[in-house]
Amino acid sequence: MRKLLSSEKLRFITKIAAIHVLTYVVVTIIAIPLTLDYAESMMEMAGFKPLDEINIGAVFIAQIIRGLLLGIVIWWVKDSIIGKKWGWLKLWAILVILGIFNTYAPTHGSIQGMIYLAPIEDLPVSASLGMLEVLAQPLLFSIAVFFLQKSKARD
Repeated sequence: MRKLLSSEKLRFITKIAAIHVLTYVVVTIIAIPLTLDYAESMMEMAGFKPLDEINIGAVFIAQIIRGLLLGIVIWWVKDSIIGKKWGWLKLWAILVILGIFNTYAPTHGSIQGMIYLAPIEDLPVSASLGMLEVLAQPLLFSIAVFFLQKSKARD
């Protein structure tokens, strides 16, 4: 019987978590100045806590946990993605379809959200940048995972 968490799996999952946290931070740093006027008003309209009430430590810990969970799931499907033609695009599509558009709960930007949530009135034009941020992070993540694993395979 194979080990539940071999050193190879643990390294892979940890690497995926690190890539997730890094790409999350990079995209957030880029998005903050672009969405400054959108952030406060949009967050409030969408039901988010005010930014000054959000615990940054909790955000960072949550991203590590999300990264570890991503690592587990990507381990299960890595053979159909890593080293395959358009593998980065396949990974991005999986993340966007399952994580954004096809969530089981009604969230803004999802199919369920379009059905069950009232549209946000007086939505600033810059709010569309928020969706770009949501799509950009998994794209950057997918490209990084694909090419880092591909270069490791060549070594």
